[in-house]
Amino acid sequence: MMSTLRNEIDATAVSEGTVALWWLGQAGYALKTPAGTVALIDPYLSNIVEELYGQPRIVPQILDPATAHPDIVFTTHWHEDHFDIGSIAAFAAYTPTLFVGPSSVAARITGRGIAAERVIAVGRGQTVEVRDIKVTGLFARHEVAGFLAEDALGLLLDIGGLRIYHSGDTEYDARLHSVAELRPDAAMICMNGSGGCMNAHEAALLAWQLGSRLVYPNHFGMWAPQHYGPGATLDPAVFKQTYQRLGGTGAVRVPGVGALEKLEPAASPAVHAN
Repeated sequence: MMSTLRNEIDATAVSEGTVALWWLGQAGYALKTPAGTVALIDPYLSNIVEELYGQPRIVPQILDPATAHPDIVFTTHWHEDHFDIGSIAAFAAYTPTLFVGPSSVAARITGRGIAAERVIAVGRGQTVEVRDIKVTGLFARHEVAGFLAEDALGLLLDIGGLRIYHSGDTEYDARLHSVAELRPDAAMICMNGSGGCMNAHEAALLAWQLGSRLVYPNHFGMWAPQHYGPGATLDPAVFKQTYQRLGGTGAVRVPGVGALEKLEPAASPAVHAN
């Protein structure tokens, strides 16, 4: 399965104006651009969370860090299910790989001996261009006692004019409303409702406010439910039901782990500010 996904990524042709996307589980995604750039967002591919905290993954490891060979690894914050310290050395062994994330992540990467010229720090409101992807750091509020991520980010990726929003881990906050002004074509939104993340209803509200054509709830299913903590909302059907009751018209997508999705730009996304 691991080699199969890497082979599929290599074989997938991506037409202009589109992006190929694969869900890796939790908040992780692989994407491929029309120029052939392969990027990973918050990939959790190892078992480091089990080693550190006793939480075994129940999602198969579908991509081998040693052969993933990403051109770019985007990281929203330093928590191990987003910044996978069990995979960083393997990513870095592929010398073209560049790493992009907040300063706390950049410091952790260079602290592991990876050359500073391969590491790009981005803050909230900052935009950098990496290969053919323009990435902007956005606000996120991820407050977890003992695991504070003060510079946690959301990310907006602009790939040939197609805009993809990844919320990272964040609680619901009025400051997220400004993302709607960026008119993301696709939105990937955390919904597990524990550990400093929006619950399914809050995530659905944000998705409705953004008005994206494609909506991808995430941050569930990597571990058994009890490992997400009390009050966790782990059923994407709850997200979808709330989103549709609010009047959301985007397509709510919950692809299988490793299944190919094709992202296309929205013609005219509807933005709801209330």
